[in-house]
Amino acid sequence: MKKIYLLIAGLLLALALLITGSVLLDKQLKKDSSFISDRVDFDKTAYSHTAESASGTNVNSAFPLMEMEVTENEKTLKDLSDVASDHEIIFTDLGELEVDAMLTEEEWGLRIQNGINASNINEYNRLCSNLFYYNQLDSKTKQTYLEIYISLLNFTDSFYICTIDPDEIDYAFNCVMGDHPEIFYVNGYMFTKYTIEGVIIKVEFTPGYTMTEDEAGEYFAHIKAYKDAFLKGISRSATDYEKVKYTYEFVILNTEYDLNSEENQNILSVFMYGKSVCQGYSKAFQYLLSQLDVQSALVVGYVSNNEGHAWNIVRCNGQYYYIDCTWGDSSYMNNASAASGLGINYDYLNITTEELEKTHIIDNFADIPECNSIRDNYYVREGYYFSRVDESQISEVFNKAVNEGRPSVEIKCSDAKTYDKMGVYLLDENHIFDYMPASMDTLTYVKNTEMYIYSFPLNN
Repeated sequence: MKKIYLLIAGLLLALALLITGSVLLDKQLKKDSSFISDRVDFDKTAYSHTAESASGTNVNSAFPLMEMEVTENEKTLKDLSDVASDHEIIFTDLGELEVDAMLTEEEWGLRIQNGINASNINEYNRLCSNLFYYNQLDSKTKQTYLEIYISLLNFTDSFYICTIDPDEIDYAFNCVMGDHPEIFYVNGYMFTKYTIEGVIIKVEFTPGYTMTEDEAGEYFAHIKAYKDAFLKGISRSATDYEKVKYTYEFVILNTEYDLNSEENQNILSVFMYGKSVCQGYSKAFQYLLSQLDVQSALVVGYVSNNEGHAWNIVRCNGQYYYIDCTWGDSSYMNNASAASGLGINYDYLNITTEELEKTHIIDNFADIPECNSIRDNYYVREGYYFSRVDESQISEVFNKAVNEGRPSVEIKCSDAKTYDKMGVYLLDENHIFDYMPASMDTLTYVKNTEMYIYSFPLNN
């Protein structure tokens, strides 16, 4: 009887498409997505709500410095008494580094007064040793990075930095902001070049703060309360995968996507207001995961229509993966999980570079390693990954979901060929109802054709 209904419905659908040549757009997707919904209603027949991609979603610009201002000034020196006669050497654990800037004794004294000394450089070199961007730098750029970092931590008004290269300053600043989501109170910087006959002699670095140190301190108290609530739900002895999955879920379940959210380019939007955009999601995820000693960093680029977007790279059990918390939130995606009521989409939890590049364009300020492992991909770890159409595995996946009270079942296929075969078996041949609860007479399913994923709700 099921097959007869399927055949009749198929003919009706084909006829309708020939006559109208149109499809219905899901009302919930009109605002943020270009997903297409092909709906046919009849008993015991699956009908499709196909997620073609995340194109058309309206997202905020997400580059770390997109919302920040970098201002350049130049002052011409005429009095040579303002210039040291030779270069100084910095002795730290980074090695013996010659300072590019020619600073007077007074200017060196101001640096030390602001905490930029060998002791602090050594201490923060140790503390930053496991950070993603810091680890990519050579010793000279690490020195610049640490000087900027120390100045931001201390709310330093300005100081003479160790380099005279504006590009090195900009790169180091990007790396600091990419590694440290807890620096939410900075919106850029100004640098002043001091020159003699057009040659840069020294550079003064002036951070751009959005609040005072006391104001930031009040926010840190709220951040601590949020962090403490987060840490109560996970053991520090958990595996890297468990920590990553827990953090992903925690951020998504406690955050709503909102283009108009306050402080939406930093962690305050999530921790204070529970609303954010992609950069807020990514920085909050990064900050919380760092509390569990798992390395993560902000990555930036584009999605469709050249819209800026931010996501994360994580190091999980020795391998790198991409994670997109924003695209994991049904309030943003209105996708499979939204239809099923789960609220979390796991399609973008620990994915490869190849998978990411189907929907994202990486345009980052620093190099990113190739992510090619699937070992800790969500679907692989949870047993929802199929390299062939295996009836016993399908049955096991559905039974597990029912026993756990899950609202839906997701199946990820290893490649396009397996994905097509799975579709033929479950949908074209109507075997999906062999695995669904008996009460399910009709079915809305979701296809993510880019990630080779099917999602089936377990209730009407």
